[in-house]
Amino acid sequence: AMEAPGRGTGRRVLRRGTPVPGRGRGSRRSHGDARRECRKERWRAASGSGDGGDVNGGPSQRTDEEESRNDNGGGGWSDWFANEWPKYSEDASTITIALAASLAFRTWIAEPRYIPSLSMYPTFNVGDRLICEKVSRRFSKQPTVGDVIIFHPVEELQKAGYDASEVFIKRVIARAGDTVEVKRGKVYINGTPTSEAFVAEAPKYTMNPVKVPEHYVFVMGDNRNNSYDSHLWGPLPEENIIGRAVFQYWPPGNVGVVQGRARVFAAEEAPALVD
Repeated sequence: AMEAPGRGTGRRVLRRGTPVPGRGRGSRRSHGDARRECRKERWRAASGSGDGGDVNGGPSQRTDEEESRNDNGGGGWSDWFANEWPKYSEDASTITIALAASLAFRTWIAEPRYIPSLSMYPTFNVGDRLICEKVSRRFSKQPTVGDVIIFHPVEELQKAGYDASEVFIKRVIARAGDTVEVKRGKVYINGTPTSEAFVAEAPKYTMNPVKVPEHYVFVMGDNRNNSYDSHLWGPLPEENIIGRAVFQYWPPGNVGVVQGRARVFAAEEAPALVD
């Protein structure tokens, strides 16, 4: 730069064309950028889009997503579910299907039961475990004489303190239309004594003749003298029947099909035990 003498001012004078610090081309570009940034800020303030934007002054999609994640605490459960669910979805589906199938099987087809008392001794002992099928009841099939059935307690049992959801197990002795009587140590069906080799002992009580009404069955425990059954509270409504014992799976030594006991009549009457 060439200095020219001033007229009595003593100031330095720069000739035209001499660049002034901070006002060259680079300086003009910087001012232009600053003006554009100011316009962007004014546009953002007017549109309410917040911080961030693209080169055209519009709102940034990435910024909105980041703000959304910040508002939701970094994504939270939604992000975890989106990222982790694919890893466990197959296992979760398998478990859900297995539980649903198990529940449906237990509700409609069969269920396991255990023996809580000696009322069915010697056929079953305390702790024995059985599978009881329910399919026959779904098709309104009447139980057969000799079947071992499970059922909910009748009203008389509920009055005695048993809960309606409890389950009893007994053997069907007679069906609708039969007349049952107990005397002289024998169970009589329609006036004829039966032969019961499977019972623990002969009954030591008597029972007056009882005719089984329609849609009822008469049930007794194989342990005749230690069973709270129909000889005390009357015939059992068929609607209370849950299912029929068909298979014993515990203990291991007694695994097998539960045998029904067909009605067998005695050839002659037994000697009188109780008159």
